[in-house]
Formats: sequence, C-alpha cells, structure tokens
Amino acid sequence: MAQERPPQGKGGSAGQKKPGTVAPRTSTGSIAAQLVDDGKFELRSDASMLTSHQKNLLGSQFADTSAERRRNSLLAGSPSQPNPDEADEPTNIGMKFDGKTVPEVLQTRDLWKAVQAPLQSRPGRRSKDLYQMVVNQFGVLVNPRYAEDGPGKIRGHIFACDVSRAMNCEIPHFVGAKELTLAQTCDWLRHEGPMRGWKRVSDTEVIDRANEGLLVIALPREMRTKQLALVMPQAYPPDNSPRLTGICLRRDVGVHPRDMFGAKAVDCFFHD
Repeated sequence: MAQERPPQGKGGSAGQKKPGTVAPRTSTGSIAAQLVDDGKFELRSDASMLTSHQKNLLGSQFADTSAERRRNSLLAGSPSQPNPDEADEPTNIGMKFDGKTVPEVLQTRDLWKAVQAPLQSRPGRRSKDLYQMVVNQFGVLVNPRYAEDGPGKIRGHIFACDVSRAMNCEIPHFVGAKELTLAQTCDWLRHEGPMRGWKRVSDTEVIDRANEGLLVIALPREMRTKQLALVMPQAYPPDNSPRLTGICLRRDVGVHPRDMFGAKAVDCFFHD
C-alpha cells in the first residue's frame, strides 16, 4: 500500500531548511537562537543578535553605557579603559612631585569635566615610585580642588577618583549623567568594582600590593561607615596596619586607619 507523502511547498519538504540557513531572530526576552550547519539551534550571545531589551538586561546595574558614551563625547574625556592604540605611549616617569606644588590643570573645582593628570601609570608598567609620584601630583593636603564644599561635605572620593583615573583603573565619579556621592562611590567599589577588575586583598598582603605600584583603596569594614582612602607604598609598621592617605575624619597622609576612619578594621581592594 502506497504511503501518503507530506505536502511540499516551494523550496522542498515542509519544516526543512538548507544547511547554514539562519533562523529568524526572536525578541521573547531570551538570547536569540540561530540554526547552525548541523540543523540544530544554538544560543548566540553576540551583541548583534540581542534586542535592546536584552542589552539593557545584560548591562550594569550602575550604568547606562549609552548615556556614559554621550557624556564622554560631551566632555571630550577619555574612556575608563585605555585605548589599545595608546598602549605603547611612554609614561612621563621622569616627572617629580613633592605633594606641595600642584599643576594648575589639577586644581580646578569643576567636577563635570575630569582632569587629565600629566603623570600616568598603566597596567604592566607599575612601580612603587611611579605610584607615589602619581599620588603626589594631586597634592591632597594643599589642592583647592579637595577643599570641603561645606561643613562635613568632604571631597575624599573626588581625590580617590582622580588618582584612579591617572592610574588607568577609573573609579567613576559620574555614571551616565548621575554624579555619585561619597556613599555611592563606596558602594560602587564594593559591588560593581569586582566586575571592573577590582579585587579584594587580604590584610597580610595589602602593603605588598601597594609596594608593587598597584592602586589600593581602603574602606572601613563596617559598611555603614562610608569613607575611603588610599594605601600608599610603605615599610611594614609594627602592627602591620596600612597607613592611609586621603580625606575622611582628617585630611592627611600616611596615618593609621583609626585616625583616618575612626576604626582599625578595613577592607581593601586593588587593581592590577
């Protein structure tokens, strides 16, 4: 008895596709699927296959990257990641700063446009002396840029953001068009930072990382206390506690966490 043949349309048997034919894109809220040569579907996560809704879902909870690009374009600022074409640019390692004389370009109190430090440090070219000079050029003790906006309205996070930009591992002061407060900057470092290359460092290795020329940021371990400061290159003190530079309870360099934060226990993060 002859078997019935399924109806056929133009192009062959129903439900069949030629090898390599691309399946229609979907916008169901999941990653788009595409037919591959062996006739099976696989997930494609490249940006060209994502809907705008999917891109938003995959984006940072802190940042609208499109808004950030518009801000960078408006400010003519550099992106937080170094341009590959600039990877071989020399750092002005011969420049010397004593922390008392600050280049005029670094003294502006206008926060909307990020300052471009004359001395830079890049990943792969770190050193203890270079790190010290990068920090010194901002003159945290004398720079009018870091003077209080009012009683209790300190600018310690501005100092940390400026140094991080010069170290090419930027802690942002603006996310899109939103200006981060001191508390929000601390939260960014704790929660977003690990996805941006920031790594937590143990108490026994904090000073080692700073002595390698890496930027190390310290925060009080008590998360309700919103402060941050820099760990600088140093010899190990008798109590093995790092000495901090920044603007918190005091505007100072090389002081104990108890004097900077009012607490001894700190959490530290570094960036390669």
